[in-house]
Amino acid sequence: MTDQLFDLFLHCFPEYQTTREWFVELLKPEEAHIIAEYAQGQLAGYAMVHGGSIPVLCVAENHRGQGMGSRLLAAAEGYIRSLGQEKLTLGCGPHYLLQGVPETGRNVSFFEKRGYTAGWTSVNMELSLDGFDRNSLTIPPAPIGLEYRFAEKSDRAELLAAVEAAEPNWPSVFESCVDPIYLAVLDGQIVGFEVLAPKGGRFLRPGHQVGCVGCVGVIPAYQERGIGMDMVAHGIQWLKSQGCTLIELRYVWLEKWYGKLGFQTVTRQWMGEKML
Repeated sequence: MTDQLFDLFLHCFPEYQTTREWFVELLKPEEAHIIAEYAQGQLAGYAMVHGGSIPVLCVAENHRGQGMGSRLLAAAEGYIRSLGQEKLTLGCGPHYLLQGVPETGRNVSFFEKRGYTAGWTSVNMELSLDGFDRNSLTIPPAPIGLEYRFAEKSDRAELLAAVEAAEPNWPSVFESCVDPIYLAVLDGQIVGFEVLAPKGGRFLRPGHQVGCVGCVGVIPAYQERGIGMDMVAHGIQWLKSQGCTLIELRYVWLEKWYGKLGFQTVTRQWMGEKML
């Protein structure tokens, strides 16, 4: 059934083309509760549920406007309610790919009419590395003496402490991270960090090697001193040296901040949720 789920996902979300491998790894369909409807023996729509989250709800284009989406959503809500969950989130959760509802067509209005609200919008951004040179960027200067290097095993305790200070929800991400972790070091102390993944792009861009910058953070005492932006610029330059031709940012809310580095927004996700 996974192939059918994947094929319908690609049909419904053409702006989020990905590989079957990413679809399976990130969404874990074999562990999800799947509510599906069929037409003439073919999968026509489904809702995927993980705990209190619906990471995917999609209906084939030729079956929209006939109540299928409403039925799938109502069934998913009923199942989540039966688990004792009091809150339902769209996209984000234990397993997700889109993190929210794509702001295309009537997607958002569909959920708004059914009682969902969102406090913010997440964006995905991209940067072409054709001609990129960090030395040509107009960004604030970083502190004198700031150095960059990749994390080593001996940095683990200090790194996790820095991550905890900057973003309390991220330590588990760094504990299991297999991609290179780039550090900003000032006076021997780790003051910033980011994940650099030369082959970390999740969404397909034909003709490009897509890298990814993720989980960028600076400890509170050193924020707003130009460290984060300079660190990201150095990290992008390294990704370019590894053969990347495009950089992908996912689930960003600092849209203007990354725009100063040349990133452009390509998709938006509405972070819908509802109390049950």
